Amino acid sequence: MEYQIITSTQALQAYCAGLTAGPLFVDTEFVRTRSFYPKLGLFQVFDGRQLALVDPLSGADLSPLWQRLLSSQDPVVLYAASEDLEVILQQAGALPARLHDAQLAAAFCGHGMSVGFNAMTQALLQVTLAKEQARTDWLARPLTPEQLMYAAADVHYLQPLYADLMTQVSALGRQAWFEEECQELMARKQERGEPALAYREIGNAWLLGSKQLAVLQRLAAWREAEARHRDLALNFVVKEAHLFAVAQQLPTQLRQLEGLGLLPSEIRTHGRTLLRLVQEGVQSDPAQWPARLERLVDHPHYKRELKRIKAKVELVAQDQRLPAEFIASKKIIHQYLTWLWLLSDEERGQSTPRILRGWRQQLLGSLAD
Repeated sequence: MEYQIITSTQALQAYCAGLTAGPLFVDTEFVRTRSFYPKLGLFQVFDGRQLALVDPLSGADLSPLWQRLLSSQDPVVLYAASEDLEVILQQAGALPARLHDAQLAAAFCGHGMSVGFNAMTQALLQVTLAKEQARTDWLARPLTPEQLMYAAADVHYLQPLYADLMTQVSALGRQAWFEEECQELMARKQERGEPALAYREIGNAWLLGSKQLAVLQRLAAWREAEARHRDLALNFVVKEAHLFAVAQQLPTQLRQLEGLGLLPSEIRTHGRTLLRLVQEGVQSDPAQWPARLERLVDHPHYKRELKRIKAKVELVAQDQRLPAEFIASKKIIHQYLTWLWLLSDEERGQSTPRILRGWRQQLLGSLAD
């Protein structure tokens, strides 16, 4: 397996200029331990003829690569693309013009849901990939020959795997479904949640009253902004459980924060800010306080509807030889039930749940009794 290592802008420009038309096979290696954003350590590219390992730590300008990915109508092919798309979005500021996720193709071919790359190369190519380098620190330099070969293999074998899967997708008549699902994945990756709604994602927020939620709303929005600004994972700003405790107990003094279990570093760095946000929430207009959060599981028809929809999905999955979780996972069903029961008429008019769109709606039809 031959590859070139690219460490200069000039070499990258030459490589991109020589890329052939057609699918471009891509993978990323990154580190994400304490940071909010993934730290790119290596970018692998293969056009079926030339394989390159692009070193983003070399100081090279990666603009020629991003221009190729973002402008071409030939598909950018990844496997299990979700995190790779986050890396590309962070680095390039946008996503590829056209994506093909080979893991989604595998699901449409009936190979299972979220099957790993190594499992698929074994099943379809009779190739077992060495995975000893999977936990490599991709930000360390120099990378060993074994690490580089591991990275190169991920795109080298993606090409024949993709060709096999797309032949199967085409034979099953599911090309349009596959394209739709790939576009859906990219659309979800470009969504950026409203900071003012981040409090809804805090565990046990449903236990809080409206005044406490007004505080939690401010705390959660502040934490997300702080995490993005400092490039720190949310829980390395203030732990979620500690944020909840502050909103629940509404402390007014720094010494109370210690009693709530906050870390000394959290109190030292953010203690006064947390108390200020508590005060702002408590003193805000009660008419603007959020309503108490409802839980799906507390709805009187939740268990019956979840069981009924799951049974319908199972029947369709068996008939179509597709993974039931792929058609409608519990998360997808919850999205639908939330839309149906917990949103206002205005909110429902602004979105349509995934289970009522595209190929899923085509397979499942009406979900009404």
